[in-house]
This record gives sequence, C-alpha cells and structure tokens, in this order.
Amino acid sequence: MVITREIREEIETTVNSAVNKSIKTESLISEIAQKVSEAIIKTIQQKLLSMEKTVAELQKKNDTLESKLKSLETKINDSDKGKDEMERKLDQIDQSTRSTNLRIFNLKETQNEDTRTEVMRILNNKMSLNLSDADIQLCYRIGKGQGNKSRGIFLKLKQLTTKQTIYGKKKLLKGTNIVVREDLTTLRVNMMNEAIGKLGLKNVWTENGKIYVNKDSKITIIRNKNDLRNVLE
Repeated sequence: MVITREIREEIETTVNSAVNKSIKTESLISEIAQKVSEAIIKTIQQKLLSMEKTVAELQKKNDTLESKLKSLETKINDSDKGKDEMERKLDQIDQSTRSTNLRIFNLKETQNEDTRTEVMRILNNKMSLNLSDADIQLCYRIGKGQGNKSRGIFLKLKQLTTKQTIYGKKKLLKGTNIVVREDLTTLRVNMMNEAIGKLGLKNVWTENGKIYVNKDSKITIIRNKNDLRNVLE
C-alpha cells in the first residue's frame, strides 16, 4: 500500500493530537495533585497552629493554677505558723499559772482523810521540811476513784520557792512509791508522755515547767511539737 502525502499528514495530525491530549491530561493530573497537596498541607498547618494555640492557652492556665496553688500553700503555711505561735503563747500563759503547783501520786487514800494534813506530814518527815497551813493554798484529791487505786493530789503552794524546794527534794521519797511531778498543761503532758514512750522515764524530766530529754547523751529542751519531732526522728 502506498502512503500518500495526505495520508501521512493525517496520521501525523492524529498522533500529534493524541500526544497533546496526553500531555494536557498529565499536566492536569499534576496540577490537581499539587493543589490537593497544598490544600492538605494548609489544613495540617492550620490544625498545627490551632493545636499550638490550644497548648499555649493550656500552659497559661496551668501556670496560673500553679501560681494560685503556691499562693494558697504559702497562706496555709503562714496560717499554720500563726496557729502554732498562738498555741505556743497560750500554752506558755497556761503553764505560768501553774508555776506553784505540784501533783502527787500514789499517796495512799483513806476514808475521811485530811488530805492537806497527810501531805504535810509525809513531806515534812521525808524531806525534813517545816510546812504548815500557811504555805499551802490548795490541797485536794483529783479525778474519780478506781477501785482500790488512790487518786492523785493537786497541791498549790503560796510561794514559788516552797514549790521548788519540794520538787527539788522529790528523790528523798524513793522507796515510798510516792511520785511528785510538776503541774503541766495538757500539751506538755502529751509531749512528755510521748517522749517517755520513746526514750524511757529516766531520760525525760521537767524543771520549772520545761521538758528536758536526754538522747545520745545530749540534753534538749522540748518547747513545742517540732522540737519533740526533731529529737525523736
């Protein structure tokens, strides 16, 4: 078959047209793909920006909450310190009113006894004192009776020196089972009992209302709960 010029030109035209269409299609696909990619990237960037903004806002709120929490902790600590200081001052005042008081334990209780006379007799005999009614302001049994157990005795002296003399000679009662202690506030009694429970009776004592403890041959004054906690740790 002879290909004429006309046929050849027609074939070339057809091929060129097909090629052009193919090129245009590929170009279109490439353009669409690029636009889709750009749209996806833009969407992701917007979401990232939104997330960054959200994170920044959350961080700001978190910083605000931390600041408020620290402020609250400071106020609570200040309040606790104020409370402890107030408790200490009230305890100090309370103890000062007890400066001439003593508590006597294990002195046998008898029916219809004259407690004051019996206390003077024991103390005068064992301590070589010369106590009289004039030295004593108050003297009576305290608490409720428990079977055959003798109740303790509250003794209030008129002079601090008299109280100190009796308390200073309490060891002379050794062998009688009678115990003489200072009249302490509830707070000090609790601290003293806790210290005795940890360190033993021989290592805990009081003098003029102050609690002393001996731990590892070191004597410490217990003024408050923190002092006690530090010693017992």
